[in-house]
Amino acid sequence: MGNGGNTLRVLLAYVVVLIAGQALAVGVGLMLDPVSKTVALAAFIPIYYAMYWVAWRVALMIADRSEGMEGGSPAKLATWLLAPAVLALDIAE
Repeated sequence: MGNGGNTLRVLLAYVVVLIAGQALAVGVGLMLDPVSKTVALAAFIPIYYAMYWVAWRVALMIADRSEGMEGGSPAKLATWLLAPAVLALDIAE
């Protein structure tokens, strides 16, 4: 499948996990809304933005579950630690 297939797998996993995480953030916000709108917003916003980071890590784990991080290259480690922009740069090349 090559590098393009792995890139597509990471992006698809990212979108799926991100949608599920954002749905969780909205659910928490709606659950807390009857208690206090301020508390609901204070809980929703950090969860919402944290899900971008969490979804990226989970997507990389899903797409790369066959290979462990132990024998990874420095480029692979950098991709693991950085934002999805690394993938966009990879596609642009």
